[in-house]
Amino acid sequence: MRSVIDRHIIVKAATILMGLVFISPVLFTLVLSLNFEGGFPTLRQYGELLITNFTFLNHFWYSVFYSLIITVVCIILSFPLGFLFAKVQFPFKNSIFLLFIIAMLLPFQATVLPKYIQLRDFGLLGTPIALIIPAVFSPFAVFLFCQFIKQVPTDVLEYTTLVTSSPIKILWHVVLPQVRPAVFALSVMVFCESWNMMEPVIFFAIQNPGIHPLSVTLGDLPESVAFSAATVYMLPVLFLFLVFKEALAESMGRFRWGG
Repeated sequence: MRSVIDRHIIVKAATILMGLVFISPVLFTLVLSLNFEGGFPTLRQYGELLITNFTFLNHFWYSVFYSLIITVVCIILSFPLGFLFAKVQFPFKNSIFLLFIIAMLLPFQATVLPKYIQLRDFGLLGTPIALIIPAVFSPFAVFLFCQFIKQVPTDVLEYTTLVTSSPIKILWHVVLPQVRPAVFALSVMVFCESWNMMEPVIFFAIQNPGIHPLSVTLGDLPESVAFSAATVYMLPVLFLFLVFKEALAESMGRFRWGG
């Protein structure tokens, strides 16, 4: 009995220690973002960041704009596609789904050239659309929705078709409520990925610095406001995690790779 208690204490202590190691950069950044004058912390660095360096807010709102648009459009496109692969039978379904899996595994560097050529031919390089369009088509999002929708009982869908023949009503009133944790979890993941977007900006919009998100311009800010800028940069992601942490935990608990 004592050995079990000792093992529990060791595991708990190791977990706390690892948590402190991971959270220490955040705490370090937060403390250094405060100017200590006369032994008291002040917000002078934040005042300089948000007032003197007014370009910070421009890039901040560009980041918000890109992340929200990409997240909303990605969910709208991926949800019905996930339902299609999960519940609808059509020719070459498995082969097409396999292509989605392969596309999901490809790194960004493997697809950057065809994306660049397409955006160039359409005259979209250096525009916000060049950063939004490639990001809204996410094979991972389709795959995730497919795995969750597979768990929705087929009998329920067949009964619903007796009441209504509208696919939109079926998706909205029957499927969506049962995969809502997946929607929240995927929204958080897509938002965070878009918020930290760097490589697409470098390849598709480097010639137009005025539309760059904060993830790219953060390193160009003066050193005197670097820590306050980093703190503000972290806030949206921390806020999303705190708000949707239960949905994230529930979606991870219900996720299945196969079946």
